Amino acid sequence: MASNVPTEPPLPQVWADRIAATQAELESGGFNLESLPGYEPGRPPNPDVWHQMDYLDIYAKIYGRECGANGIGRLREAALVNITESERFPLYDDDPQYFPTMGLSHDDLDIGRMRDQSLAYQACLEGAGVAVHRIDFPQPAVGAYGPMRGTWAANELLVVRGGSIIEKIAISPFGTGRAEYLALWAFACLGIPPIFTITGTGVCEAGPCFWLAEDVFVAGRGLAYNQEGLDQILPVVARSAGLEESEMTTLAVNFPGNIYFNPKTGQSHHPDMSLGSLDVDKVIVYPPSLDFRTYEWLRKRGYEMVEVEPEEQRRFAPANVMQIEPGLVIMHAEAPNAVAAVRKAGVEVIETPYSEFLRIGGGLHCSTLRLLRDKGPYSTDRP
Repeated sequence: MASNVPTEPPLPQVWADRIAATQAELESGGFNLESLPGYEPGRPPNPDVWHQMDYLDIYAKIYGRECGANGIGRLREAALVNITESERFPLYDDDPQYFPTMGLSHDDLDIGRMRDQSLAYQACLEGAGVAVHRIDFPQPAVGAYGPMRGTWAANELLVVRGGSIIEKIAISPFGTGRAEYLALWAFACLGIPPIFTITGTGVCEAGPCFWLAEDVFVAGRGLAYNQEGLDQILPVVARSAGLEESEMTTLAVNFPGNIYFNPKTGQSHHPDMSLGSLDVDKVIVYPPSLDFRTYEWLRKRGYEMVEVEPEEQRRFAPANVMQIEPGLVIMHAEAPNAVAAVRKAGVEVIETPYSEFLRIGGGLHCSTLRLLRDKGPYSTDRP
């Protein structure tokens, strides 16, 4: 029986363009052996050249583009999910206590307003010079265990230099499959290959992780992370930055409590809900959600810490900022005190309403698949 599998896979446009350009070079006679790395006439390829060549110097020549949102350099490219009626999860009413709750009620979720806020946020990103793509999930959205919940959360995939990292979630079975679909979208549509998947019994919700500098990575321990998951992801993140693991500082916040987000206290088990980068030497923090070790690390290294008030954290999680570059962030407009405090610290703020997303699990950073940043400062590049 003949196979109906295509003989050639569909190619992302950037990859197809790169292949076409190389084919044209071959046809025109523009290619020669002297252009190959380490070529020496009359001698076989030198293995020393290839054994010492970094993958980061190779992958863009294969896939036709660079990627990676390491660090805090200027954000160049991102993606958001198109909002559909699937965001009002059909099984929520069957057992509301089974699902994580936020400070704002899920019962009042307005899909139309959610869609409008997403479009307004896209306009903010584009106004700041960020190229924004849109992602569609098959409708109705389904995953490994039935209907899929929270497809709006595009940051379930972590894109580092060289490709994407597929997380393994821990909090909800209805999110299983989101990261895999986002990885497929990124590869098929943009030519960003998956380079790592959390395997075994490791748990690591990679997307909510972020950086305070090229060499400072923020993760966690708690519901969304276990040690096996951290042990898997940290060497990959370090290599994607061209660092040895010993050269990278990891702030693995030990989160309190036993629920993803406590609507009474504002404590969360995702690092981007309680801590965010503002500048190379400034952060926004919600101290009750940070362990003492993390707080002291920031204090002793001279970070200016803009502290979030409990009531604004409980309702609007304003530490969930989207950093465009050092000194420029987008924030939830519903948290005026946090916005004013960040501006007082000398950081430029673009405000955008985002309350509907805060009814179902997160905010601006949670919504954003960061695809490409310029290389930014290291922890030592500070005033």
